[in-house]
Formats: sequence, structure tokens, C-alpha cells
Amino acid sequence: MRVKFGQFVGTRRALSILTTLLFIFSMSILSSCAVVRSDSITKIALLAPFEGRYREIGYNALYAVRLAMQDSGTQTIHLIAVDDGGSIESATDRIQALNLNPDIEAIIVLGQFASHPTVQQTNDKPLAMIGNWGYEKADEDTLIASHPDITNQTSNIQDITNIDLSKPTIGNDLLILEQIPDLYDDLSQLDIISSGTLPDTEFSARYSNSDLYVPDPNLLATLTYDISRLVVETIETNTPIAETKYSGFNGEITFVDGYWHEAPLYHYHYEDNELVASTG
Repeated sequence: MRVKFGQFVGTRRALSILTTLLFIFSMSILSSCAVVRSDSITKIALLAPFEGRYREIGYNALYAVRLAMQDSGTQTIHLIAVDDGGSIESATDRIQALNLNPDIEAIIVLGQFASHPTVQQTNDKPLAMIGNWGYEKADEDTLIASHPDITNQTSNIQDITNIDLSKPTIGNDLLILEQIPDLYDDLSQLDIISSGTLPDTEFSARYSNSDLYVPDPNLLATLTYDISRLVVETIETNTPIAETKYSGFNGEITFVDGYWHEAPLYHYHYEDNELVASTG
């Protein structure tokens, strides 16, 4: 059996893992209400921030995954959404707990904590990272749905509250959040590079009408939708994610050397506090 993480030492660390397991178990029970269970049910886990400053990352992804699973028509795959805990340590604990659940076939992650190299290396299941959060592929189980050059072309910003935007700054997907215009008066020096695309009117309407209190989809929403459809397809066909091709809102998605093959590079900036595509 392959073990890619060290032995946990000390009572405090053991209690942290136990607490995480109980947390995920309770979330699984809540997610299973009014659902008829069967032995053939498998799960996809979504690990992202659902509390604190970065919670909009998680909720934007959540509704995209739910819509994708609904459109896929699957009856045997369920979603479990888990908060990353707001730190690298808590995200590491929770990815380990997810690895211990045999019902979970794949994990989708977003955000700077769930995508951290330590979390990637702790994971032992197929893991699809959506967007670029400042880190490169750090483990053989990781597949990254973004262009591999983005990390080298952008600043490794991990805290959006303390950025010097008085000089030209190139940011990654962490800078697409709706709260950015509220935090900074002048965004004229900010350029953002992403492989995500702003959703069109049709997708935005379907996304917004998919449930109550749904936020406006961000530029990773269609990509999250496409990757979720791809993951569902791999589970239903028993095909590795790295060997699957899927054509969706973002064109053809397939992975080579752990990255989205021929992923696009888009530039964005803010105009009147709205994120828009740059031209030229």
C-alpha cells in the first residue's frame, strides 16, 4: 500500500484527524437526507473554502458542480462538500480524512489552501484542481485544470487583504473575487491571468436558476462545470481522468503531464469595479 504522508505524532495531531473525520461524517449524513441509499452509490468530494473571507470560492464552485451532476443525469454519484478549514494544516487533515472514505472516487479542489503542495502530496485519490492558486503540480495524483505557465507569470499572492496595487501587479484566480473592488480603491494596475472564461448569458441564467440564493457565477464556474462532468464520466465509465477527453463550454479538455492540454491563457482587468476580458 502506497503511503505518501508521514506518521502522525502526538495526541494533538491525532485528535485533529479524529475531529476532521467526525466533521466529514456529519457532513455526509446531512448531505444524505431524503436520499435512498444503495451499495452502488459513490461520491465526489469538493474541498474548498465555505467559511471565512474566501467562502465565495467554495459556493461558486458548489453550484457549478451541482448543476453539472444534475445535467449528467447520474443517479449513483453523490457530492460531499467539505470546507477546507481556512489553513494549509486543516486542509491537509481534511484531505486525509477524505482519503479514508472508500466511497469517494475523486476530489475536486479550489482555493489556495486545498491546492497547496502539502495537501496534494497528502492526497491519495484522483484530484482535480480547478484554477491557479499560486502552486504547481506537486503530486502524481494531481491534475490541474489551468495553463502550466500561469504560476510563473503571476505573483504568488495568498492574502488578498495586503497587496500593493500602487505598482503593476499580475494576479491569478485568487484576484477574481467579488470583494476585490471593495478592498481596493484603485485597480488600474492589476492584471489577472486565468484559464477560466466569463460565463455567457445562457450559462449564467441556468446557473442562477439552479437553486435558491445562488451567487453570480465567476469566471471559473463553467470550468468547474466542465471538470465535474468529466469526473462523473470517468467514474461511470471506470476510466482514469488522465485518459478522458471531454468537450464542453471551454472546448476540449484533456490532461497531458498533469495539466489541461492546450489550456487557454486569458487576461482580465477591472473596469468600473467589474471584471472584464482584456483585448490586444
